[in-house]
Amino acid sequence: MNTTTEFAVHTGDRCTAMEVAGAALRQTGHRVESTGGTITATTGSRTLTILLGALVHPSREFRRYELSTTVTGTSTTITLRHSGHGTAVSGGGIGAGRRQSAWQQVNATLERALRSAGVLAAHPEHRPF
Repeated sequence: MNTTTEFAVHTGDRCTAMEVAGAALRQTGHRVESTGGTITATTGSRTLTILLGALVHPSREFRRYELSTTVTGTSTTITLRHSGHGTAVSGGGIGAGRRQSAWQQVNATLERALRSAGVLAAHPEHRPF
């Protein structure tokens, strides 16, 4: 399963890109916290997910993502990665399928939002780690 996606954005628009990404995540029901160039987005209940695994309704399943920026010369990359893998084994195959589906939805949401805002410099690059 892919756990990291990189979005190339225009360097002059990196703050705007992070604001757009945060707003897009909020619109999809994530709680968003921003600290010094990093965004942490969470959704669902960690406790319910740990206790009930795959029995938790998908909308209540705990998920946590982190977005950070890296500036290298004239290029800027926003990296989206899974964070908080403490519940990674909850739910077995069903939970893994749900996490993969949620990951794909978050990626698509961010790409659409960044593209619509005009700050995306290239297609996202998927790098499994």
